[in-house]
Amino acid sequence: MIELKIKPFNLPLKITVEAQVNPSEDANKVKIAIQKLIKLIEPNFSQKDKIVASTEDEKSLYLIYEQIRAKQILAVARRLLFKNMAQDNTYLILNKQAAFIGSLNICEEEGESPLGPIKLIIQSSYINEFIDWLAPS
Repeated sequence: MIELKIKPFNLPLKITVEAQVNPSEDANKVKIAIQKLIKLIEPNFSQKDKIVASTEDEKSLYLIYEQIRAKQILAVARRLLFKNMAQDNTYLILNKQAAFIGSLNICEEEGESPLGPIKLIIQSSYINEFIDWLAPS
């Protein structure tokens, strides 16, 4: 695999990750799925069946940054980031099973991930610049 040089974002942002834990799932496996894609983040239970984590460290997104380029899904990621944008927030819906094996699979709708998705929420006063950073046109 080609090693990518990641250009730092260097603007304030908040990264939040949410995932439901279904009764049939092992909560630790859901945590592992989150951590395989979003590094440097420590998921915690916010409710008994939901994991939530947040960070302000953009390096947490470097694996997603690399996989968007390696899988050549810049256009899809960019379209969904703009489609899901509201004021200074946007989000991507990620397939939980794919995340568990360390693979990025972006979903159009939450129902595309059979066990429920991992929702990656980005908040920044520089949301357009963030989208240009993560998924340039």
